[in-house]
Amino acid sequence: MKKKRYRYSKIFRDIYTFIGFVYSDLINNDDNIQIILRRTRKTATCPECNRRVSLTNDWYKRTVRDYDLGPKRCYITFFENKIRCKCGFRGMEQLDFVRPYSRCTIRFEDRVANLCDKMALSDVCKTVWLNWKTVKAIDKHYINMKKRNLVDIFPRRLGIDEVAYEKGHKYLTIVRDLDLNGVIWIGLNRRQETLDEFFDQLDDYKKSQIEMIITDMHDPYIASIEENCPNAKIVIDKFHIAKVVNKALDEIRKEEFSNASDEERIQMKRKRFVILKRNQNLNDKQREQLEVLMYNNNRLYQAYLLKEQIADVLDENIMVTGLNRLEIWKQNVRRSGFKQMEKALKTIEKYHDKIENYFKYPYTNAGSEGFNNKIGVVKRRAYGFWDLEYFILTIYQACGGLRVDPA
Repeated sequence: MKKKRYRYSKIFRDIYTFIGFVYSDLINNDDNIQIILRRTRKTATCPECNRRVSLTNDWYKRTVRDYDLGPKRCYITFFENKIRCKCGFRGMEQLDFVRPYSRCTIRFEDRVANLCDKMALSDVCKTVWLNWKTVKAIDKHYINMKKRNLVDIFPRRLGIDEVAYEKGHKYLTIVRDLDLNGVIWIGLNRRQETLDEFFDQLDDYKKSQIEMIITDMHDPYIASIEENCPNAKIVIDKFHIAKVVNKALDEIRKEEFSNASDEERIQMKRKRFVILKRNQNLNDKQREQLEVLMYNNNRLYQAYLLKEQIADVLDENIMVTGLNRLEIWKQNVRRSGFKQMEKALKTIEKYHDKIENYFKYPYTNAGSEGFNNKIGVVKRRAYGFWDLEYFILTIYQACGGLRVDPA
């Protein structure tokens, strides 16, 4: 294959000059360009103590990928030396433009990592002409570098939720800092021991400074919080309370559907979404359908009113008023005679003190639920993850768990 050599130029010297190395030559091949560097120093840097040490006779030729030059891939070739330092280090010298054992320059890896933040892994591979294993390794390294460290975080208000990462009830526990608005910790499973692992990484002072934690009605989470952060107020937000009542309403709807006549079933068919949705969020057509359905089924109408009433109660901003209205709703449930609603009421009364905290603290777990949607998008974009560690890292990346470098 014929190769063309280009004379030294100032442009290439500016682009391909690094600490200890300078541009020497350029080889233009059919599908790539090779940049040759020559060493300018007779010493090297120790990666352990940063001391300058003399070069040894042990070296090897290394070629790494760099920014493309036009339509051609660009590679940089240089000689890397082994060193023996007084601190006891024996190994390869420290270089400022390439990581140990990496096949790409640091600046090229930085571009790949930025693309991975915005594109699917397969698309990045096609864009930069790299193997998917190489791209994934680069992305994992850079996410790990930017991931927030619990040592540097002093949480005050937390949100805890779980997300399924695979079928078969396999979950991840997600801990979110409400003040930072980002994920700060992810654990495997959703047991009490899982959340204990998070609290074990916080010292006693940090745990004592946690004021409030929002979670759902998952008893293992609550037990872990009460054991590790006895001073923190546990808050169960309105979305989980409404979810319990909506489940009871849906069971009543199914019961009414099974007991209805053929004509009534036709009216009730495909109306589940209309019944469970807040009345204020219905459009004109849906509201008309709901009115016809409720006019023909008084029992379902009464259950629907209980659902709407608890939703209005949970929108109350004044704590005393909200708690009083909640007691009135409980009395209405007891008088209604709906066993499904009474079951939901028992669940709510079990967590009464934590629901009461909801009216004291103007926070919800909506951010965690929004992050769950982002996580779903990440999974769909990747068509699933075989590497659970990489999936967890992408959650940090998508949900604000990385440090933001100053511009």
